[in-house]
Amino acid sequence: MHQKAADLKSLALALGLSQSTVSRALRAHPAIPEATRRRVAEAAEAAGYRPNARARGLATGRTETIGLVFPLQRLQLPETNFVDVLAGISTAVTARNYNLLLAPFEDDEEGVLRKLASSKSVDGVMITRPLVRDPRIALLNTLRLPFVVHGRTEAAEPFSFVDTDNDTAFERLTNLLLDYGHREIVFINGLAQFRYVAARAAAFARAHAARGLAPLPDAVEFVSMTEQTGFVTAMRRLAQGPRPSAFLCGSVFQARGVYRALAQHGLAVGRDVSVACHDDGVRGCSAADLVPALTATVTSIRSAGERLALDLIDLIEQIAPAPVQRILPFDLVLRDSVALAGAP
Repeated sequence: MHQKAADLKSLALALGLSQSTVSRALRAHPAIPEATRRRVAEAAEAAGYRPNARARGLATGRTETIGLVFPLQRLQLPETNFVDVLAGISTAVTARNYNLLLAPFEDDEEGVLRKLASSKSVDGVMITRPLVRDPRIALLNTLRLPFVVHGRTEAAEPFSFVDTDNDTAFERLTNLLLDYGHREIVFINGLAQFRYVAARAAAFARAHAARGLAPLPDAVEFVSMTEQTGFVTAMRRLAQGPRPSAFLCGSVFQARGVYRALAQHGLAVGRDVSVACHDDGVRGCSAADLVPALTATVTSIRSAGERLALDLIDLIEQIAPAPVQRILPFDLVLRDSVALAGAP
């Protein structure tokens, strides 16, 4: 005969802890010391305890589910950082004993957000790719649905976000190229409607202005972040003349396309033309793996996804006061793709 699995009350009694402490320890609540969390987890495993999500939900008034709302197109792109973001989110929800609801949309994102709020099927949502001025902020505040944005937008009202320090990263990348004597720099950026793209373009201009310099006319190219757009854009700029001395790219995908274009023109990266980029640490596409290895600012998009989910759960559980606003750091790694302008 199998021994009956323990319930929360008996587990708490056996440990000499309150039921709320045991419950929070099992959800990896950050207010519970790590030693207590381990002790509770080991006792729960030994006793065969499995949390009753429905009963816990009735007690807390929460579903212990968070939603990720995203355009369906992101799953269909051959080159995307979305899977890495999702991996980070999944790590966080697993650690905190939450569930993740994927809510893709094709056209009507507002309808999806309204449905999630009215159905009370999630405790909060994560949204991605914010526009320069994003109407979703006002909508979600009106719906009173806790949310965290992956990125920032220009909004007057407060909101929670997790973002990479795009402003500083691209100012440093631009300054690096300028320090190496490059003045004919083409910046292959992302699509102009997104706030992070606008921030990068402003940083590029700011770095030039601080030295009393002006970028090339039409120096910034606003295109999607794929290898093909990097290739096509670089081919066009190389054919127009005069030849750029350096390319700055918004992603490793674009930089791979630039490498192809330079090779097709018989030009050597790091000798004839310098290349630098931003690297999200996407699996299978690292700046360090290109030949020659690519100079880049580097951050972990997977860690950003993890932080996104953890901050949302902290808001839901009222661990952190709203808004939670987090700007993630980056590293600048100098490799062989950048050399002095005009060097032999």
